[in-house]
Amino acid sequence: MVNNKKMNPVLTGRKAALLAFTPAILTASASAYVPMEAGLVLPVFAVLITMVIGGLILLRQQAEAGSRPAFPDAPPAPQRARSAGQGAAGLLRELAKAAEALEGAAPSLRAKPSLTLVGGSGAGAESFPEPSLLPSIRRISADEMSRIRLVTQAFEADRIELHLQPIVSLPQGKIRFYEVLARLRLADGTLLPPAEFLPVLECSGRASDFDRRILIRTMAVARHLMARGSEAIVGVNLSAHSIVEPGFLWSLARLLDSAPEVLGRIVLELPQHSWRHLDADLKAALASLRDRGVPFSLDRAADLRFDPQALADLGVRFMKLPADLMIRAAEQEDGRYAGPELDVRDFASALRRQGIRLIAERVDRDEMVPVLTELGMPLAQGFAFAAPRPIKPEIAGEQDLPRPFGLEDAPTRLRQAG
Repeated sequence: MVNNKKMNPVLTGRKAALLAFTPAILTASASAYVPMEAGLVLPVFAVLITMVIGGLILLRQQAEAGSRPAFPDAPPAPQRARSAGQGAAGLLRELAKAAEALEGAAPSLRAKPSLTLVGGSGAGAESFPEPSLLPSIRRISADEMSRIRLVTQAFEADRIELHLQPIVSLPQGKIRFYEVLARLRLADGTLLPPAEFLPVLECSGRASDFDRRILIRTMAVARHLMARGSEAIVGVNLSAHSIVEPGFLWSLARLLDSAPEVLGRIVLELPQHSWRHLDADLKAALASLRDRGVPFSLDRAADLRFDPQALADLGVRFMKLPADLMIRAAEQEDGRYAGPELDVRDFASALRRQGIRLIAERVDRDEMVPVLTELGMPLAQGFAFAAPRPIKPEIAGEQDLPRPFGLEDAPTRLRQAG
């Protein structure tokens, strides 16, 4: 038994033949059992003849159904390339033709296409699958290859520079905190912020190595501040790619164990997305760091939804929220941004009760400062207070790092970031 295009069961072979010719057999034997004087011969013969005709029609329909595919509007299966010379190109042409045929199928039978076609430039030109859906076909442009090569060379040469941006108290404006911001200097002197070079390192699997290098330099900066008698602490960002790498957070614990004097003076900043997707191993590693006295900060928030109690239990002691998001929320009657979160006017007090200090980041305009002060923000960071400033290489222990010949005299093109 098979199914036709209407998904009804269809009989084939001997069963279909028996069904078709059973009325004929009954017709031949009817005269022997139906009395002639009963007056039923003609009605019986009419019924039996109708059954015979119906059986023949059924056989013809079954034959036609057997010669058609189950889904007549579906494209034929692609055939193998006829010659070895066609190879992958021939297979792609067959896939393109099959996808074109699928475009004309009925909506009820056509599923979401897995290949998007792009038309040829001339009449009769063949169509091929959308290159973005076939990564192996897409070719990286010359500019992209050049940028990847320059970033990789700069990273391998360890031309990483640290900049510090202060975090100040409101409304006094006193420095309480520093954030370490990494820059990568290319061979031509261009200074890149993380947004321009970190994706390259992440794609090449070097993000964790980069984060370890930054942490080692940050430890040197913390020692320098302690030697000067400063009570300011230092925050360092961790990449989301590094955090999920097996064993990465555990390696940071061993690294910090080698310098117990800086424990509590370095804040590890994890993005909001990472805090929301912690598995058992990551929570255990964070608990190990927390027990050592390492404070954490929530960074790179995309929204204002959070649970202060849950974050405090994980060891979060600072939370960075974008100043523009909080100002827009404050403009609403209920002080909410987009959902059931707390009134933004209650953020600072709700976090303070859990031992978390709120930092308004990206404060880039002076007119934002009074609004944030009214909202009770205890700390703020941005260009309205100070831009990131480079630190001396010897402070971060970089005096022995290799540098290209003539780099000191090369022009510097610094792009604003922070």
